[in-house]
Amino acid sequence: MRWSIGGRGLATAATANHVLAQLWNPSSTVPIFVTGVSLAQTGAVVSNSNLTRSSARGATPTSTKTPTIASDWERKIIPPSVSVLELATFATQPTLDGEPLFKWNEAATIGAGFIVPFETKDIPGIKILPGAGLCISTPVAVIHQVADVTFFVFE
Repeated sequence: MRWSIGGRGLATAATANHVLAQLWNPSSTVPIFVTGVSLAQTGAVVSNSNLTRSSARGATPTSTKTPTIASDWERKIIPPSVSVLELATFATQPTLDGEPLFKWNEAATIGAGFIVPFETKDIPGIKILPGAGLCISTPVAVIHQVADVTFFVFE
């Protein structure tokens, strides 16, 4: 099934590796594949972004979004993984795992951002194992500005 979920993350602290958004897969058995990610800033300030795997969830995000049947592109079922989108700020940061998969710099323009597809003919996307996540964070000690984030998923 294909589904997507999006939300608005609040500005992060001016500390390296602070997470703007995390897609967390709490399933104990079902992997998910992130087929694309989009981000659009809501303010005219420079931001920097990493896309990095996470191995621990973190605590007390400002808001969370859980996919529903409306998230399913065919509107058939609720995503079996019961994945959740968690949005900044976090009281305890998620644990980033390894080097960033991708990095971006967003210009000081409202709407600046990116849309990146990861799915190809041979690869269904970035695999997120059960009990793991994928985060957008700031790589340097500056604030990641408020942004709208969407994760596109196949499972």
